[in-house]
Amino acid sequence: MLARFVPVVRTVLNPLAGLTGVPAGVFALWQVLGGLLWTVGVTVAGYLLGSTIPNVDTYLLPITAAIVVLSLLPVAARLVRSRSRA
Repeated sequence: MLARFVPVVRTVLNPLAGLTGVPAGVFALWQVLGGLLWTVGVTVAGYLLGSTIPNVDTYLLPITAAIVVLSLLPVAARLVRSRSRA
């Protein structure tokens, strides 16, 4: 269920679940629960942000950009380390 919140893990989860022999019903159950938690969580967070922070739309793009940059930092660090070894 937590893989729904981590972009790289979300990509690897499906083949990994198949390779490890996770039953399809169990996998589907956790995928549905994770999807519901993600959908409800994002919707409630958007509602709460919109109702508590005035003019949240002016902050939304910088916050989104910061999240994207933070999520790319581990990939960038890995690339730097792999190139410095070569």
